[in-house]
Amino acid sequence: SFKSLLRRRLGQSSLTLTAIIMWYLLLIVGIAAAAVPPGTQETRLKYIIENQELYLEKLENELHELEEEFNELSEDVDDETVHKLKARITNLEEEGACEEGQASCGGDVHECVSHLLFCDHHEDCHNGHDEDDEHCSEGPAHVGSSFTGIATWSACETLDPHHAIVTITASERKDFFSAVIWVRGILTFEEDEKLHKVRSYSLRGFYDFGRRQLLLGPERGTKPIYGVRCHFNLGDDDHADCHIAVPSTLEECAHFDATRY
Repeated sequence: SFKSLLRRRLGQSSLTLTAIIMWYLLLIVGIAAAAVPPGTQETRLKYIIENQELYLEKLENELHELEEEFNELSEDVDDETVHKLKARITNLEEEGACEEGQASCGGDVHECVSHLLFCDHHEDCHNGHDEDDEHCSEGPAHVGSSFTGIATWSACETLDPHHAIVTITASERKDFFSAVIWVRGILTFEEDEKLHKVRSYSLRGFYDFGRRQLLLGPERGTKPIYGVRCHFNLGDDDHADCHIAVPSTLEECAHFDATRY
């Protein structure tokens, strides 16, 4: 029919027009591509690379400036300081963590064993901490070791702050009971600095590996006036937290932060 013929003609015209438009667009693209000067892509790539290099150089300069600023903030922290800080944290974590007569095994898992089982050549802690070299060091009880600090009195006597010294004069570690070292020592302090009046007390006791404590009481045959307890809980064998006390009542009279000298 006439209508069908008209539809076919219109369809053929539409396809022809579409093809013409496509060829026209391709021709324009080709002309535009031919109009681009040779080497433009290379020039553009070179420009991008140069910009990236400038940016990297800028970042590198900023990094060096940050490093210089960081280095000016403070010196590197030495191992001794790190050790002391770790010891303080451990003291806070272990405070009251174990029952009386026990000591902490340390580590991430909480465990306590008798302080008399430390350094007896048999591992009782699961992590073996009770037998490690650091914990079982005999350094605090070596003969000739002296520890000194400024004693501040809070009871027992009215004395101005003064130097106090604890000196180890003898030590013995027995094979059948190696958890402690038996020691003898002398406590010395200035009663009057201006008059150079000095007091000395002969003491005897032991160093407890489990608690890392030096416990000294009056020597036999002497008047029981004062004793000393030094806790080596500051991360090494050279620093201790010391207290002067009355042996009969265990009343604490004075305190000093002791340093080996």
